[in-house]
Amino acid sequence: MGIIIVQYTTNGFEERVMRYLTLLCIATLLMAKVHTVRLEPVELYHIKAAVAASVVEANERLEGKNVQKRLVVRLDDRIDRANLQALQTKLALLRDIIQITRQSVANLQETMKLRQRDYERIKNLSTKSRYEKDQRKAAYLLAKNSYLGAKEKLKNLLMSQSDIELSIARTKDLIAKKNIKVSGYVYKVYPRRGDMAALGAPLVDVADISKARAVLYLTPQEIRDLDHKAIYINGKHTDLKFAKLLKITDQNYITQYRAELILPAPKLFNQFIKVEIR
Repeated sequence: MGIIIVQYTTNGFEERVMRYLTLLCIATLLMAKVHTVRLEPVELYHIKAAVAASVVEANERLEGKNVQKRLVVRLDDRIDRANLQALQTKLALLRDIIQITRQSVANLQETMKLRQRDYERIKNLSTKSRYEKDQRKAAYLLAKNSYLGAKEKLKNLLMSQSDIELSIARTKDLIAKKNIKVSGYVYKVYPRRGDMAALGAPLVDVADISKARAVLYLTPQEIRDLDHKAIYINGKHTDLKFAKLLKITDQNYITQYRAELILPAPKLFNQFIKVEIR
């Protein structure tokens, strides 16, 4: 019976393994998907009209400028300001009345206590007539009723004060909503002076251009072992990590997952960059 002898060459086996791994790495690099994405402002705010009103000021000259707390659009607020002044006057008067009423309550309480002591002192004395005792008791009860009535009035005044303060807060909020002050890059001013702004009509678009945002959609293969992969921008290795990665597939790209990168602000936005994950 013949014997077949098979001899393995260690060096040849290692060479084949290294060749296979090299080809695998090359294939992996070739399979890496290149995402062409746009650099957008990190935030874009759309400010709309909270109420329907005429436009009395629209500073379209601020378009394309980075501003801090600048008035861009003002809606007609003359009635609101008049109402605010009337409410503030009414509140000042009411506070004076409340202060007077507080003093009245304190005085009536003191009177009630005096009448109570008078009655308590004689109610058990046999030397005092029933008539005198009833007179002292009636005086005490009358003083007590006056005190309680004044306390009730004070509480009603305090509730009125709260109502006026709430009305003032609402009016101030309404005035603020009619005076659109923004901080950021004024991207678009929609109305012009003399326009009628309907409820919900667009007024101003403001962008935060302190950083840039890039949105891309990743396949399940790309997000697998993502912590051990690097992000390349325009072919260059970076230390970036995804600021957001949704674990539910996108409604439009039903097989992919939405991810966001936050990058330093470029000189010009809406440029395209190439993103790879390796």
